[in-house]
Amino acid sequence: MENNQQQNENAGFTGGRPPGLRLLGAIWIGKILIFLTRKLGRGGTTLPGRAALSIAPDLSFMLAGRLKRGTIMITGTNGKTTTASLINDILDKAGLKCIHNQSGSNLAWGIASTLIENCSWKGRMDGDIAVMEVDEGAFPDVTTSLQPRGIVVTNIFRDQLDRFGEIDSIQALIKKGLDAAPVGSFQIINADDPSLASLTKSKKTKRWTYGLELDLPPDDFQNTGRDVKACPNCSHKLEYVKIYFAHIGHFHCPSCSYKRPEPDVRLTGRRVTGEGINQIEVKLPDQTLELEVPLLGIYNLYNVLAAITCARAFYISTPIISEALKNAVPSFGRMERFQKDSKEMIMALIKNPVGANEILRTILNQPGKITLVVAINDRIADGTDVSWLWDVDFEQLAAVKNRFSSVIATGLRAWDMAVRFKYAGFEPGQVQVEENFEKAVELALRQTGPESKLFILPTYTAMLDIRRYLNKMGLGNPYWEEY
Repeated sequence: MENNQQQNENAGFTGGRPPGLRLLGAIWIGKILIFLTRKLGRGGTTLPGRAALSIAPDLSFMLAGRLKRGTIMITGTNGKTTTASLINDILDKAGLKCIHNQSGSNLAWGIASTLIENCSWKGRMDGDIAVMEVDEGAFPDVTTSLQPRGIVVTNIFRDQLDRFGEIDSIQALIKKGLDAAPVGSFQIINADDPSLASLTKSKKTKRWTYGLELDLPPDDFQNTGRDVKACPNCSHKLEYVKIYFAHIGHFHCPSCSYKRPEPDVRLTGRRVTGEGINQIEVKLPDQTLELEVPLLGIYNLYNVLAAITCARAFYISTPIISEALKNAVPSFGRMERFQKDSKEMIMALIKNPVGANEILRTILNQPGKITLVVAINDRIADGTDVSWLWDVDFEQLAAVKNRFSSVIATGLRAWDMAVRFKYAGFEPGQVQVEENFEKAVELALRQTGPESKLFILPTYTAMLDIRRYLNKMGLGNPYWEEY
């Protein structure tokens, strides 16, 4: 890797220059708050960063500039956490010590908290490189602060309407962030997303693209999450040769020259074993890579492909990539598995129509009976507008409702979810409402048979609440101890 790797040209690199008193004060305050919040059983991902940035607004710029290998940022609507985790695993396997916001706290203060946690009291960074998941809304400002060596963009979908509105505003934020990237950095773009492929390539950066080239069997999902239908150049309706989910696929405009770019890295083969392991073939510019990845779902193939492309842009060898991905585990709350009295629980975050549809599709591909808990909150971190539930294809669950041992709605908007289930086709008696999430989990466990699987689909803050409860039950550890 050393022979081919470019030297870090991260703008703002501060090397070993001693930090000023203001920066030191911010670091100390942040570290103390991380300790106290963890003692109280909280994550320590938001408050410490907020407080530190109020003292030293340039803290992230100064600390990130002390990393020898710079920063890789991952943004997009879906797949950020999993993609960042996979990249982190690959770089770790390559011998680099990574700093990573694995909890998914991806706003400016969460990133600041991660940097503070991973530096000494004197401001020396305890790592070679940072792998940072970044919220789309925070992306332009965080790019300016971190001046990353590389950026990975997964996709753009409708998400949190109260924050972003329609996808045009998200696309504008992504473009602004990409334009703020430093000279000599690289960008990894999903070629199968027409809203990303249309973004103008900057002359100051190197761009890599990735995409799927698979023939998948048709299914009954209605693709209700398709957000991009018109050509971004001429507004004519896009046509597809292949479509994998939502608006992601092989597209072209019959009215102008706009079409899917030929990807630099392509996933050309896939076989799923009886154990649910994906055996895939990936064509790189100079070779073909065959590897195994134990992650469920078509959407995770994109996350894997994004991570492989990033690793190759970073000059990581293919044997290291294969070994790291062979041992991949689901990220925090993303198809995360727990075991309770021989009963298997799988927790999968849902937050928008496209992501929820892909989770439902993956669930229905599992054998046996299913117990389902859907936990909907409407706090700020979840998105206060829950109208997106009506664009999720819950009708496909109702079409096979005999497969469900029980269906439980919980959370702050449990009754809204129960109404959505009713209009999807479930009978009122088939859906139980338990607003208290702890009681809902206990109820679900009692109703899960020995050959059934319990799936818990929460929004973000509901996921944190339920995961803390599972930790109290002795299942798993708090994420700051586990990862």
